[in-house]
Amino acid sequence: MPVVPTHPVTTPDPDVLRWVVPDGLLPFTGEVAQAPAMLQSLIDDGTLGSVRVDGGAVLTLLGPGRSWRQEGARVRSALVDALGAPDSWEGGETAHAAGPDDALEAAARQIADGSLGSFVNSHGGSLIVRSVRDGVVEISMEGACDDCPAAEITMHARFEHLLRRRCPWLVEVRRVDE
Repeated sequence: MPVVPTHPVTTPDPDVLRWVVPDGLLPFTGEVAQAPAMLQSLIDDGTLGSVRVDGGAVLTLLGPGRSWRQEGARVRSALVDALGAPDSWEGGETAHAAGPDDALEAAARQIADGSLGSFVNSHGGSLIVRSVRDGVVEISMEGACDDCPAAEITMHARFEHLLRRRCPWLVEVRRVDE
């Protein structure tokens, strides 16, 4: 079984770690109802209070009285094991199926709202994800980007490059005016 790359990122809540995983790996977003055996055992014994799949990440909430110092290695091992069997995960009642376009949209919005979006905003512009369908991402570049000759470079060399690294199934990024 191949090892799926993952790494933890802290969140504002010290009991929650966000484990970054490949986009589109898991077939749903939302609360996990059933996970592969090692991870499920950590939920069942109270080590983890909850596990949630959220666009390119798995959020793990420690159970009461637990600490990452004590449980971190066990959680990582169980999660890496579980990620090797993505079809064995089941979503809870409020979870919804996520296909390639859902993962592509989540990644595109994270990039547009992240450091690249901040860079564009610092120059008086904005980069907005308008739609995602059949692997095609449509964005608008507004404000100072409207007449900027570097807007096309930002769209392709930066935004599209970052998105294609995360989602190799990306077909195209198109600029649309709205």
